Amino acid sequence: MFIEVSKNLISLSKFFPEHLFVVGGYVRNKLLGINSGDVDIASSVDIEEVSKRLEGSGFSVKVKNLKTGSLLISKDGESFEYTFFRKEIYGDKGSHTPTRVERTDDILEDSKRRDFSVNSIYYNINNDEIVDFYHGIIDLKQKVIRCSLSPEEVLCVDGERILRMVRIAGELGFSIDKGTFATAIKFASNVEGLSGARRYNEIEKILYCDRRYQIGKNGLKRALKLLNKLGIWKHMSLKNDAVKYDMVFKVEDRLLGLLIDIVDTEKPECLEAFLENFLQTQFGLSTSLSIKIFDYLAGYYNALGGMANKEYFFKYFQDWAVVFGLLGGKSKRVQNKYNFFYKYIIEHGLTIQISDLKITESDIKVNFKNIDKRNHNKILNNLLSKVFDGKVQNEKKALLAEIEKNLQNY
Repeated sequence: MFIEVSKNLISLSKFFPEHLFVVGGYVRNKLLGINSGDVDIASSVDIEEVSKRLEGSGFSVKVKNLKTGSLLISKDGESFEYTFFRKEIYGDKGSHTPTRVERTDDILEDSKRRDFSVNSIYYNINNDEIVDFYHGIIDLKQKVIRCSLSPEEVLCVDGERILRMVRIAGELGFSIDKGTFATAIKFASNVEGLSGARRYNEIEKILYCDRRYQIGKNGLKRALKLLNKLGIWKHMSLKNDAVKYDMVFKVEDRLLGLLIDIVDTEKPECLEAFLENFLQTQFGLSTSLSIKIFDYLAGYYNALGGMANKEYFFKYFQDWAVVFGLLGGKSKRVQNKYNFFYKYIIEHGLTIQISDLKITESDIKVNFKNIDKRNHNKILNNLLSKVFDGKVQNEKKALLAEIEKNLQNY
Protein backbone atom coordinates (compact mmCIF):
# COMPACT_ATOMS: atom_id res chain seq x y z
CA MET A 1 0.00 0.00 0.00
CA PHE A 2 1.16 3.52 -0.79
CA ILE A 3 -0.09 4.73 2.61
CA GLU A 4 -0.50 2.32 5.51
CA VAL A 5 -4.07 2.27 6.82
CA SER A 6 -5.80 -0.10 9.22
CA LYS A 7 -7.81 -3.18 8.30
CA ASN A 8 -10.93 -1.46 9.61
CA LEU A 9 -10.39 1.44 7.24
CA ILE A 10 -9.86 -0.89 4.29
CA SER A 11 -13.06 -2.71 5.28
CA LEU A 12 -14.90 0.61 5.53
CA SER A 13 -13.79 1.67 2.04
CA LYS A 14 -15.67 -1.28 0.53
CA PHE A 15 -18.93 0.52 1.42
CA PHE A 16 -17.86 3.40 -0.87
CA PRO A 17 -17.74 2.34 -4.53
CA GLU A 18 -17.52 6.11 -5.23
CA HIS A 19 -14.10 5.87 -3.45
CA LEU A 20 -13.14 6.77 0.10
CA PHE A 21 -10.23 9.12 0.81
CA VAL A 22 -7.99 9.78 3.79
CA VAL A 23 -6.91 13.43 3.90
CA GLY A 24 -5.09 15.90 6.11
CA GLY A 25 -2.55 15.34 8.87
CA TYR A 26 -2.69 11.54 8.74
CA VAL A 27 -1.59 11.42 5.10
CA ARG A 28 0.99 14.18 5.65
CA ASN A 29 2.54 12.41 8.62
CA LYS A 30 2.57 8.98 6.99
CA LEU A 31 4.45 10.44 4.04
CA LEU A 32 6.92 11.92 6.53
CA GLY A 33 7.27 8.61 8.37
CA ILE A 34 5.59 9.96 11.52
CA ASN A 35 2.93 8.15 13.51
CA SER A 36 -0.39 9.96 13.50
CA GLY A 37 -3.48 9.32 15.58
CA ASP A 38 -6.38 11.29 14.06
CA VAL A 39 -7.77 9.92 10.80
CA ASP A 40 -9.93 12.22 8.66
CA ILE A 41 -11.79 10.59 5.78
CA ALA A 42 -14.01 11.98 3.05
CA SER A 43 -16.10 11.04 0.03
CA SER A 44 -18.93 12.41 -2.08
CA VAL A 45 -21.61 10.49 -0.10
CA ASP A 46 -23.86 12.47 2.26
CA ILE A 47 -23.99 11.45 5.92
CA GLU A 48 -27.54 10.07 5.82
CA GLU A 49 -26.55 7.63 3.09
CA VAL A 50 -23.36 6.67 4.94
CA SER A 51 -25.36 5.90 8.08
CA LYS A 52 -27.77 3.78 6.06
CA ARG A 53 -25.00 1.82 4.35
CA LEU A 54 -23.28 1.01 7.62
CA GLU A 55 -26.35 -0.37 9.40
CA GLY A 56 -25.53 -3.84 10.72
CA SER A 57 -21.93 -3.60 9.45
CA GLY A 58 -20.23 -3.57 12.85
CA PHE A 59 -19.29 0.09 12.43
CA SER A 60 -20.97 2.51 14.84
CA VAL A 61 -21.97 5.91 13.47
CA LYS A 62 -22.52 9.11 15.41
CA VAL A 63 -23.30 12.55 14.00
CA LYS A 64 -20.56 14.96 15.06
CA ASN A 65 -21.70 18.11 13.30
CA LEU A 66 -24.86 18.15 11.22
CA LYS A 67 -24.16 21.59 9.73
CA THR A 68 -20.74 20.65 8.33
CA GLY A 69 -21.77 17.11 7.48
CA SER A 70 -19.40 15.17 9.73
CA LEU A 71 -19.72 11.76 11.36
CA LEU A 72 -17.65 9.81 13.85
CA ILE A 73 -17.34 6.25 12.57
CA SER A 74 -15.93 3.70 15.00
CA LYS A 75 -15.08 0.03 15.24
CA ASP A 76 -12.96 -2.03 17.67
CA GLY A 77 -11.82 1.09 19.53
CA GLU A 78 -10.70 2.81 16.33
CA SER A 79 -12.42 6.02 15.17
CA PHE A 80 -12.50 7.99 11.93
CA GLU A 81 -13.97 11.44 11.33
CA TYR A 82 -15.95 11.42 8.10
CA THR A 83 -17.08 14.45 6.10
CA PHE A 84 -18.70 14.66 2.69
CA PHE A 85 -17.02 16.73 -0.03
CA ARG A 86 -18.12 20.32 0.45
CA LYS A 87 -17.67 24.00 -0.24
CA GLU A 88 -17.42 26.38 2.72
CA ILE A 89 -18.59 29.99 2.72
CA TYR A 90 -17.24 32.21 5.50
CA GLY A 91 -18.18 35.56 6.94
CA ASP A 92 -15.72 38.44 7.14
CA LYS A 93 -14.65 38.32 10.81
CA GLY A 94 -12.18 35.44 10.91
CA SER A 95 -14.54 32.95 12.55
CA HIS A 96 -13.51 29.28 12.46
CA THR A 97 -17.04 28.16 11.60
CA PRO A 98 -18.31 28.73 8.04
CA THR A 99 -21.60 30.57 7.67
CA ARG A 100 -22.76 28.12 5.02
CA VAL A 101 -21.76 24.66 3.78
CA GLU A 102 -22.64 23.24 0.37
CA ARG A 103 -22.16 19.56 -0.49
CA THR A 104 -20.39 18.73 -3.73
CA ASP A 105 -19.49 15.59 -5.65
CA ASP A 106 -16.20 17.12 -6.79
CA ILE A 107 -13.04 16.27 -4.83
CA LEU A 108 -11.23 19.21 -6.43
CA GLU A 109 -13.90 21.55 -5.09
CA ASP A 110 -13.50 19.97 -1.65
CA SER A 111 -9.74 20.50 -1.78
CA LYS A 112 -10.20 24.25 -2.23
CA ARG A 113 -11.47 24.62 1.36
CA ARG A 114 -8.28 23.18 2.84
CA ASP A 115 -5.54 25.37 4.23
CA PHE A 116 -2.00 24.31 3.28
CA SER A 117 -0.64 22.13 0.51
CA VAL A 118 0.88 19.63 2.96
CA ASN A 119 -2.56 19.19 4.56
CA SER A 120 -4.38 18.86 1.23
CA ILE A 121 -3.00 15.53 0.05
CA TYR A 122 -5.67 12.84 -0.42
CA TYR A 123 -5.12 9.10 -0.32
CA ASN A 124 -7.63 6.99 -2.28
CA ILE A 125 -8.01 3.81 -0.22
CA ASN A 126 -9.91 1.96 -2.94
CA ASN A 127 -7.29 2.55 -5.64
CA ASP A 128 -4.24 2.85 -3.38
CA GLU A 129 -3.18 6.12 -4.94
CA ILE A 130 -2.27 9.67 -3.93
CA VAL A 131 -4.25 12.68 -5.16
CA ASP A 132 -2.16 15.83 -4.79
CA PHE A 133 -3.68 18.91 -6.46
CA TYR A 134 -1.32 21.50 -4.93
CA HIS A 135 2.11 19.79 -5.02
CA GLY A 136 2.00 19.05 -1.31
CA ILE A 137 4.45 16.18 -1.64
CA ILE A 138 7.04 18.56 -3.09
CA ASP A 139 6.48 20.95 -0.19
CA LEU A 140 6.87 18.04 2.25
CA LYS A 141 10.24 17.22 0.71
CA GLN A 142 11.27 20.88 0.87
CA LYS A 143 9.87 21.20 4.43
CA VAL A 144 7.85 24.28 3.66
CA ILE A 145 4.33 25.38 4.61
CA ARG A 146 2.50 26.97 1.70
CA CYS A 147 -1.15 27.84 1.18
CA SER A 148 -2.96 25.42 -1.12
CA LEU A 149 -4.60 28.26 -3.09
CA SER A 150 -3.44 31.85 -3.08
CA PRO A 151 -2.57 33.04 0.47
CA GLU A 152 -5.23 35.77 0.18
CA GLU A 153 -7.97 33.22 -0.47
CA VAL A 154 -6.88 30.88 2.31
CA LEU A 155 -5.97 33.28 5.11
CA CYS A 156 -8.64 35.94 4.71
CA VAL A 157 -11.00 33.57 6.57
CA ASP A 158 -10.79 31.41 9.71
CA GLY A 159 -8.20 32.93 12.03
CA GLU A 160 -7.39 29.47 13.39
CA ARG A 161 -5.50 28.72 10.18
CA ILE A 162 -2.80 31.22 11.14
CA LEU A 163 -2.34 29.67 14.58
CA ARG A 164 -2.36 26.19 13.02
CA MET A 165 0.35 27.31 10.60
CA VAL A 166 2.53 28.35 13.55
CA ARG A 167 1.87 25.06 15.36
CA ILE A 168 2.75 22.92 12.33
CA ALA A 169 5.95 24.89 11.78
CA GLY A 170 6.91 24.17 15.39
CA GLU A 171 5.84 20.51 15.32
CA LEU A 172 7.57 19.60 12.07
CA GLY A 173 10.42 22.13 11.97
CA PHE A 174 9.14 23.49 8.63
CA SER A 175 9.75 26.96 7.26
CA ILE A 176 6.87 29.10 5.98
CA ASP A 177 6.65 30.28 2.40
CA LYS A 178 7.36 34.04 2.22
CA GLY A 179 4.12 34.90 0.45
CA THR A 180 2.12 32.80 2.90
CA PHE A 181 3.80 34.44 5.89
CA ALA A 182 3.41 37.99 4.58
CA THR A 183 -0.29 37.38 4.01
CA ALA A 184 -0.61 35.82 7.49
CA ILE A 185 0.70 39.08 8.96
CA LYS A 186 -1.90 40.97 6.94
CA PHE A 187 -4.76 38.83 8.28
CA ALA A 188 -3.42 38.21 11.80
CA SER A 189 -6.32 40.20 13.20
CA ASN A 190 -8.59 37.30 12.18
CA VAL A 191 -7.64 35.56 15.43
CA GLU A 192 -9.89 38.12 17.12
CA GLY A 193 -12.84 36.44 15.43
CA LEU A 194 -12.14 33.10 17.12
CA SER A 195 -13.80 32.03 20.33
CA GLY A 196 -11.59 32.20 23.42
CA ALA A 197 -11.73 28.41 23.69
CA ARG A 198 -10.34 27.97 20.17
CA ARG A 199 -7.55 30.48 20.79
CA TYR A 200 -6.65 28.70 24.02
CA ASN A 201 -6.74 25.27 22.36
CA GLU A 202 -4.30 26.31 19.63
CA ILE A 203 -1.99 28.25 21.96
CA GLU A 204 -1.81 25.25 24.28
CA LYS A 205 -0.90 23.00 21.34
CA ILE A 206 1.77 25.51 20.29
CA LEU A 207 3.22 25.50 23.81
CA TYR A 208 3.88 21.76 23.55
CA CYS A 209 4.48 21.54 19.79
CA ASP A 210 8.05 20.28 20.20
CA ARG A 211 6.85 17.26 22.17
CA ARG A 212 4.25 15.99 19.73
CA TYR A 213 6.61 14.39 17.22
CA GLN A 214 9.90 15.21 18.96
CA ILE A 215 11.50 16.52 15.78
CA GLY A 216 14.46 18.74 16.64
CA LYS A 217 14.99 20.82 19.78
CA ASN A 218 13.91 24.29 18.74
CA GLY A 219 10.26 23.78 17.81
CA LEU A 220 8.89 25.83 20.70
CA LYS A 221 11.33 28.70 20.15
CA ARG A 222 10.49 28.70 16.46
CA ALA A 223 6.73 28.78 17.09
CA LEU A 224 6.82 31.49 19.77
CA LYS A 225 9.09 33.63 17.63
CA LEU A 226 6.55 33.32 14.80
CA LEU A 227 3.75 34.51 17.11
CA ASN A 228 5.78 37.63 17.82
CA LYS A 229 6.61 38.24 14.17
CA LEU A 230 2.94 37.90 13.26
CA GLY A 231 1.96 40.36 15.98
CA ILE A 232 -0.59 37.86 17.32
CA TRP A 233 -0.42 39.15 20.89
CA LYS A 234 -1.68 42.62 20.05
CA HIS A 235 -4.79 40.89 18.67
CA MET A 236 -5.21 39.21 22.05
CA SER A 237 -5.60 42.44 24.01
CA LEU A 238 -1.91 42.98 24.85
CA LYS A 239 -0.27 46.39 24.54
CA ASN A 240 2.98 44.93 23.20
CA ASP A 241 3.36 43.34 19.78
CA ALA A 242 5.98 40.92 21.11
CA VAL A 243 6.31 38.99 24.36
CA LYS A 244 9.77 38.58 25.93
CA TYR A 245 9.92 34.82 26.35
CA ASP A 246 11.93 33.37 29.21
CA MET A 247 10.03 31.40 31.83
CA VAL A 248 8.05 29.44 29.23
CA PHE A 249 11.29 27.58 28.40
CA LYS A 250 12.24 26.94 32.03
CA VAL A 251 9.19 25.47 33.75
CA GLU A 252 7.19 22.28 33.32
CA ASP A 253 3.81 24.04 33.12
CA ARG A 254 4.39 26.09 29.99
CA LEU A 255 1.06 27.89 30.17
CA LEU A 256 1.98 29.35 33.55
CA GLY A 257 5.46 30.11 32.23
CA LEU A 258 3.98 31.94 29.25
CA LEU A 259 1.62 33.89 31.49
CA ILE A 260 4.54 35.00 33.65
CA ASP A 261 6.36 36.14 30.50
CA ILE A 262 3.25 38.03 29.38
CA VAL A 263 2.88 39.71 32.79
CA ASP A 264 6.58 40.60 32.87
CA THR A 265 6.28 42.08 29.39
CA GLU A 266 3.04 43.98 29.99
CA LYS A 267 3.72 45.02 33.61
CA PRO A 268 0.03 45.52 34.48
CA GLU A 269 -0.92 47.72 37.44
CA CYS A 270 -3.22 45.04 38.85
CA LEU A 271 -2.27 41.41 38.31
CA GLU A 272 -5.68 40.04 39.30
CA ALA A 273 -7.68 42.31 36.98
CA PHE A 274 -5.26 41.73 34.11
CA LEU A 275 -5.35 37.93 34.41
CA GLU A 276 -9.11 37.84 34.85
CA ASN A 277 -9.60 39.77 31.61
CA PHE A 278 -6.95 37.92 29.63
CA LEU A 279 -7.82 34.39 30.74
CA GLN A 280 -11.59 34.73 30.48
CA THR A 281 -11.85 37.01 27.44
CA GLN A 282 -8.93 35.79 25.34
CA PHE A 283 -8.74 32.13 26.43
CA GLY A 284 -12.35 31.51 27.44
CA LEU A 285 -11.38 29.98 30.78
CA SER A 286 -13.87 29.67 33.61
CA THR A 287 -13.88 32.07 36.55
CA SER A 288 -12.79 29.33 38.95
CA LEU A 289 -9.85 28.29 36.78
CA SER A 290 -8.83 31.93 36.26
CA ILE A 291 -8.84 32.45 40.03
CA LYS A 292 -6.68 29.37 40.56
CA ILE A 293 -4.15 30.52 37.96
CA PHE A 294 -4.08 33.95 39.63
CA ASP A 295 -3.32 32.25 42.97
CA TYR A 296 -0.36 30.42 41.42
CA LEU A 297 1.08 33.55 39.86
CA ALA A 298 0.41 35.65 42.96
CA GLY A 299 2.27 33.02 44.99
CA TYR A 300 5.17 33.25 42.57
CA TYR A 301 5.40 37.05 42.60
CA ASN A 302 4.87 37.39 46.36
CA ALA A 303 7.70 34.94 47.00
CA LEU A 304 9.99 36.96 44.75
CA GLY A 305 8.82 40.05 46.63
CA GLY A 306 9.92 38.55 49.94
CA MET A 307 6.58 38.13 51.73
CA ALA A 308 7.03 36.96 55.34
CA ASN A 309 7.03 33.19 55.69
CA LYS A 310 4.03 32.95 58.00
CA GLU A 311 1.85 35.31 55.99
CA TYR A 312 3.00 33.63 52.79
CA PHE A 313 2.00 30.09 53.72
CA PHE A 314 -1.29 31.21 55.22
CA LYS A 315 -2.08 32.28 51.66
CA TYR A 316 -0.24 29.79 49.44
CA PHE A 317 0.25 26.57 51.40
CA GLN A 318 -2.15 24.65 49.12
CA ASP A 319 -0.50 26.04 45.98
CA TRP A 320 3.10 25.49 47.00
CA ALA A 321 3.74 22.41 44.82
CA VAL A 322 2.96 24.45 41.69
CA VAL A 323 4.62 27.66 42.88
CA PHE A 324 7.73 25.66 43.85
CA GLY A 325 8.15 24.62 40.21
CA LEU A 326 7.70 28.17 38.96
CA LEU A 327 10.25 29.62 41.37
CA GLY A 328 12.77 27.00 40.23
CA GLY A 329 12.77 28.63 36.82
CA LYS A 330 13.53 32.06 38.28
CA SER A 331 15.44 31.85 41.56
CA LYS A 332 16.73 28.71 43.26
CA ARG A 333 17.62 30.82 46.29
CA VAL A 334 14.04 32.02 46.80
CA GLN A 335 12.70 28.56 46.03
CA ASN A 336 14.92 26.96 48.67
CA LYS A 337 14.15 29.65 51.27
CA TYR A 338 10.41 29.08 51.17
CA ASN A 339 10.70 25.34 50.72
CA PHE A 340 12.69 25.09 53.95
CA PHE A 341 9.83 26.73 55.83
CA TYR A 342 7.26 24.58 54.01
CA LYS A 343 9.06 21.40 55.10
CA TYR A 344 9.26 22.75 58.66
CA ILE A 345 5.45 23.21 58.67
CA ILE A 346 4.96 19.64 57.46
CA GLU A 347 7.51 18.05 59.79
CA HIS A 348 6.15 19.79 62.88
CA GLY A 349 2.48 19.38 61.98
CA LEU A 350 1.79 23.10 62.29
CA THR A 351 -1.77 24.32 61.78
CA ILE A 352 -1.57 26.43 58.64
CA GLN A 353 -5.10 26.45 57.22
CA ILE A 354 -8.44 27.60 58.60
CA SER A 355 -9.90 24.23 57.61
CA ASP A 356 -7.54 22.61 60.16
CA LEU A 357 -8.94 24.59 63.08
CA LYS A 358 -11.16 22.69 65.52
CA ILE A 359 -13.98 25.20 65.11
CA THR A 360 -15.92 26.50 62.11
CA GLU A 361 -18.11 29.44 61.23
CA SER A 362 -21.08 27.36 62.39
CA ASP A 363 -19.56 27.12 65.86
CA ILE A 364 -19.17 30.88 66.02
CA LYS A 365 -22.75 31.38 64.84
CA VAL A 366 -24.14 29.01 67.47
CA ASN A 367 -22.07 30.25 70.40
CA PHE A 368 -21.90 33.97 69.62
CA LYS A 369 -25.18 35.00 68.05
CA ASN A 370 -24.42 38.71 68.42
CA ILE A 371 -21.28 38.61 66.28
CA ASP A 372 -21.92 39.85 62.75
CA LYS A 373 -21.30 37.00 60.29
CA ARG A 374 -19.15 39.37 58.25
CA ASN A 375 -16.57 39.11 61.05
CA HIS A 376 -16.45 35.31 61.08
CA ASN A 377 -13.60 35.00 58.63
CA LYS A 378 -11.60 37.68 60.42
CA ILE A 379 -12.04 35.79 63.71
CA LEU A 380 -10.94 32.50 62.17
CA ASN A 381 -7.85 34.12 60.66
CA ASN A 382 -6.92 35.66 64.01
CA LEU A 383 -7.32 32.29 65.70
CA LEU A 384 -5.22 30.60 63.03
CA SER A 385 -2.41 33.08 63.62
CA LYS A 386 -2.49 32.52 67.38
CA VAL A 387 -2.59 28.75 67.04
CA PHE A 388 0.32 28.84 64.59
CA ASP A 389 2.35 30.97 67.03
CA GLY A 390 1.53 28.60 69.89
CA LYS A 391 -0.46 31.22 71.85
CA VAL A 392 -3.69 29.21 71.77
CA GLN A 393 -4.23 25.45 71.63
CA ASN A 394 -6.07 24.12 68.63
CA GLU A 395 -8.92 22.73 70.70
CA LYS A 396 -12.55 23.77 70.39
CA LYS A 397 -12.90 24.80 74.05
CA ALA A 398 -9.73 26.89 73.99
CA LEU A 399 -10.66 28.56 70.70
CA LEU A 400 -14.15 29.49 71.91
CA ALA A 401 -12.62 30.89 75.09
CA GLU A 402 -10.28 33.03 73.02
CA ILE A 403 -13.21 34.46 71.09
CA GLU A 404 -15.03 35.19 74.36
CA LYS A 405 -11.99 37.02 75.69
CA ASN A 406 -11.88 39.31 72.64
CA LEU A 407 -15.60 39.90 72.11
CA GLN A 408 -15.16 43.66 72.38
CA ASN A 409 -13.05 43.59 69.22
CA TYR A 410 -15.87 42.11 67.14
